[in-house]
Amino acid sequence: MKFVIDHDFHIHSFLSLCSKDENQTKEAILAYAKKNGLKKICLTDHVWDTNVCSFTGTHFYAYQTIPHIRQALPLPQAEGVEFYFGCETDMDKFLRVGMARESFDQFDFVIIPTTHMHMGGFVIEWEDDSVERRAELYIKRLDALLDMDLPFEKIGIAHLTCSCIAAPVEKQLAVLQAIPDAELYRVFGRIARAGAGFELNEEIADYTAEQLPHIARYYRIAKECGCKFYLGSDAHNGRALDGAMKKFERMVDLFGLEESDKFRPLG
Repeated sequence: MKFVIDHDFHIHSFLSLCSKDENQTKEAILAYAKKNGLKKICLTDHVWDTNVCSFTGTHFYAYQTIPHIRQALPLPQAEGVEFYFGCETDMDKFLRVGMARESFDQFDFVIIPTTHMHMGGFVIEWEDDSVERRAELYIKRLDALLDMDLPFEKIGIAHLTCSCIAAPVEKQLAVLQAIPDAELYRVFGRIARAGAGFELNEEIADYTAEQLPHIARYYRIAKECGCKFYLGSDAHNGRALDGAMKKFERMVDLFGLEESDKFRPLG
């Protein structure tokens, strides 16, 4: 049976400082789910747990604390839609995840990207700019995450092929091409064994026909390794919500996903 588009587990509200859309409210997000027949959605605003470390000055995560994003609670509910409270945290250049182990219980679902390499000085050192170094860090950071004692059954790993890895797109693809199949089978096998989710969050329409195979390779290998996938629009505004269903359909079709490939962290 073909993968059913019935959820979106990666959505931001205006409480994420990068949203910049005061209309991206929890009520608007619920309306998006109802309009598109989604049965499960999850709010995942950015967060850094001060139990890990505190930030000062103007750093993005100085403001994205757990109390800040908990302002969204309680979440509105509607018949036929389950609305869950999650978050998106990060991994810094010291390989620290921005969520203390005891804080996971406050969330239904936690997204942890390891590839936010656009955040120079925080996620990677500024000098880590070569294709070779970013390819090395891609694997090193995933291994570091999977070495941790975390509740992987409620964790999604995001942005595994996205433009956060490098820009422009030619450099992004060069980083992805620099990682051999053998390393992808090894580390994606670890994701599957840990029981974490593999996020589907790629705008296929942004790539040419020649570029797409380099993206699809990652999902093909992940599927062969037994990884389970979930949909994430990563929407920060209403325009992104409006385009989410087409985005989901393109990924499901291109990667040939079936219901048996679905990650089910929320029952």
